[in-house]
Parts: sequence; C-alpha cells; structure tokens
Amino acid sequence: MGRSEPARVLRFVAIGGLSTLIYAAGTLALSGRHGFGMPAGIASVIAYGAGAVFSYCGHRFVTFMSDGAVGFEIARFACATAIGFLLSVGLATIFADLAGFPASVPVVLASILVPVLNFIILRRFVFVGAAG
Repeated sequence: MGRSEPARVLRFVAIGGLSTLIYAAGTLALSGRHGFGMPAGIASVIAYGAGAVFSYCGHRFVTFMSDGAVGFEIARFACATAIGFLLSVGLATIFADLAGFPASVPVVLASILVPVLNFIILRRFVFVGAAG
C-alpha cells in the first residue's frame, strides 16, 4: 500500500479493526456470566487499555507512518484515547451495568463510534506531521 489517503484509510481500518477486536473480545471475555464475571465497566477499562497500546503502535508505524516526536504524539494520543475510553466505559456502564442490557450492546455501539472519532482526531491532531 502506498502513502495515498485511500491507502491510509485502509491501513486505519485494519489497525483500528484489530484494536477494536482486542477491546470487544477482551470486554466480553472478562464480563458477564459466560466470562470472568467482572462488571462490564471494569472489563471495558482493562480491554480498552490493551487495545490502546496496540492502536498507538499500529497507527504510528503503519497507518500514518509517522516520524514525529514520540513524546508529542504520545501525549496527544493519550488525549484522543481518553475521549474514546470515556465514551466506551460510559456506554458500558450506562447500557450494561445500569440499564441491564447485555454487554454486547455497548460493545457494538463503541465499536462503531470510537473508530470514526479516532480517525478524525488521529489524522488532524495526533499524527499531524505524518508522511504522505
């Protein structure tokens, strides 16, 4: 894949998809009666953290092929991740823990909303000096 914007979007989808899969599978494996029985909100925190580490590395080196200052990018990535994290945990807490929906409901919502928001924030705020 080249450095064109369509290629960047495809790389984002691949890295973001794997990151989202880490979050979704982790949350579902840790929560509910078929998992480890953790509350969905806590399971979401743990799983989101694991997905965030993968996401930063993948987006820095693969999606945006950035050679920017790591300290600058990590600080901004942490802010971007915090927004997605709060959204994911909020959805899990509200829909599963408080409203009684299965954990899959907030996982599906977060799996759609967070990646869209992330692409916009990462492209315009985090990896601003990326090649391409």
